[in-house]
Amino acid sequence: MIDINDCWLYAGYKNELGYGQIFAQGKRYYAHRVTYETFVQPIPEGLVIDHLCRVRHCVNPAHLEPVTARVNTLRGEGVLANKRKTHCPQSHEYNDKNTQYFNGNNWRRCRQCSIKRHKDYRLQLKVRSDTIHSNN
Repeated sequence: MIDINDCWLYAGYKNELGYGQIFAQGKRYYAHRVTYETFVQPIPEGLVIDHLCRVRHCVNPAHLEPVTARVNTLRGEGVLANKRKTHCPQSHEYNDKNTQYFNGNNWRRCRQCSIKRHKDYRLQLKVRSDTIHSNN
């Protein structure tokens, strides 16, 4: 017996990103979209299907929700993984003092690393300028 709360894992072909695909009449369709439209309703124009369970080959209509592409991306694992990071790659802590936010707080950068990059860039420009002037 199938539990409505469990993921319904598509057993057919999955593409390189892990989404189930159905081939019919010479066309390729995403299995989760077909399932949603079969059991729930047509997907409104301009919306994509978000897997609430985060399992890309799940076709359980209870786990699928039509949303904008932006909402789907923001809910995605990449965004969530980055939001969970507490330190930049150079081990500086992301905190109120050391974090710069951009694009409506959707993107952040380490202030210490940004300052270092800027200093390194200015030094590089100075070295180039000194090299050009010493050759003249």
